[in-house]
Amino acid sequence: MVYRFGMSQDPRKAWFANVVKSGLENQIFNPSDVLAHATPDVLASHLPPELLSKVLAASLAAGAMTPERVLETVTPEMLATHIPHEVLWACIAAAAARAGVTNVVVS
Repeated sequence: MVYRFGMSQDPRKAWFANVVKSGLENQIFNPSDVLAHATPDVLASHLPPELLSKVLAASLAAGAMTPERVLETVTPEMLATHIPHEVLWACIAAAAARAGVTNVVVS
């Protein structure tokens, strides 16, 4: 079985990567929604140093660190690989609640 993003070893990571990618592409949530859950502290605690360096370098080159710029470097695949799935799930659940997909209220 082949999963998108080359994550054939871990279907759960592939699922989270696909859901985050789809949510962004279909504007169910936006980069700032993702980073409201994957906060700077979460990113700093879980991303490998070389990836954090790339985020910083891209932001310095652009003159600003925006959610969009962060997610250009930290792709959905990288989020699913490094960020705790509970954090990604909170983002997905909040988007589902806002869209009226669920009757659960997420604050």
